[in-house]
Amino acid sequence: MSNQAEQMTGGLPGVYPMRGWQSGSPYDRPLEEEPWQDACPVSVFRAAMVSRFPGRMHELVGVLSENCFDVMVLRQWESRLQSAMNTGLIIADMTACRNEEDFESERKMLLPIADSICVPVMYLVTEEWMSRASGTLLQEELMVWPARSRQTMMYQIQRAIRVHTQAVPAAADGADASRSIYKDLWIDRDKMTVQRGRTPIHLTKTEYNLLVLLLDSEGAVRTREELMSEIWDTDFLGGSNVVDVHIKSLRKKIGDNAGSPRYIATVRGVGYRLAD
Repeated sequence: MSNQAEQMTGGLPGVYPMRGWQSGSPYDRPLEEEPWQDACPVSVFRAAMVSRFPGRMHELVGVLSENCFDVMVLRQWESRLQSAMNTGLIIADMTACRNEEDFESERKMLLPIADSICVPVMYLVTEEWMSRASGTLLQEELMVWPARSRQTMMYQIQRAIRVHTQAVPAAADGADASRSIYKDLWIDRDKMTVQRGRTPIHLTKTEYNLLVLLLDSEGAVRTREELMSEIWDTDFLGGSNVVDVHIKSLRKKIGDNAGSPRYIATVRGVGYRLAD
């Protein structure tokens, strides 16, 4: 495992890095282009493969890697992985399922926090299972595996990513000045609400104000004294850790990690700023 991957995942068990480890989204790369003709860009799209049988997924991992995806193979998805890995796509292996009951059971095992996942999820199923699927399961992103062709597989993956991007709530509309976007967080200033995708994040008024103040600072460091003055309307700091306590609570609610921050970075001995 590379040093960078180890730092990003915090030594998480059952994580197997495949190829590089950067972020971005080059999924518009032409499929007919041979992978060895041009090197992948420094920034590539990051995908997580979740399977109880990772040995079956070598071909899929290889094709994704050739198309400039960085792939991590996991046996279970955890909430802390989202902020640690900044993943843009999850592919869950459901090929062991024989019926819809198996599907739900396997999903709970692989994705125990499925309801709070804010990135597109694609489920790999057998052709036999697909022919018998019905109801709401047909509304999920399903792909028959083994795939009929590499082109078909990559088309479906790219489509799943695009559909998810287009499904972002109206808060993403840049025409509304009352709404802000920070990475995958959508902030409605009129309603004082924050959400990730379609999932609301319930913040206290103080936590919300802290987040907005850091957003408005556009990456500049805000000292603890400044935060105390603007949020609590007082210059008193002394031995109080009130700022740190509220930042810790805010981080927990937005799924951030102080050790490898995605949203809020700590500037030791000074204060806080938006993460890069």
